[in-house]
Amino acid sequence: MTESQCAVFHFDVKTMSARDAEGRMASPPNDAPLMFASLAEAENYAKQKIAAIPGLGCRIYDRDGKTLGTFTDTHVYEQFHGLPAAKRNLIVGTVCLVVGAGLVSLDAWLGFRLIVGVLLGVRFLWTAAIRLMDGFAGLEKSGGES
Repeated sequence: MTESQCAVFHFDVKTMSARDAEGRMASPPNDAPLMFASLAEAENYAKQKIAAIPGLGCRIYDRDGKTLGTFTDTHVYEQFHGLPAAKRNLIVGTVCLVVGAGLVSLDAWLGFRLIVGVLLGVRFLWTAAIRLMDGFAGLEKSGGES
């Protein structure tokens, strides 16, 4: 790779996982980055690609591995990683917290005869913790704007 060349990698905006140029899961035959002679060509390609496939993002790197730019459809990105997603995570986390605590309490009230209640309750509490952390982090990142 020469000094002026750039590499473009593709990713799924929702999951932030690697994809090929068509949006399919990256695999050894199709996971190579696209090479461009200049940053302008790479940026032009990235803009055209996200216009054609909004759920796909492009990240441009130089030969040293430094990120030169990340391109995503703003609406799609905000849907999964912005303020609406943070609020959704807080709501789901709160519901899971209530359900998990309720299942564990029910099982405790019945003398721990329903081990399934504790197992499901702990799973709901774990999910609640993850969702609430994601929600609060998303709110903090977006500044809590409505």
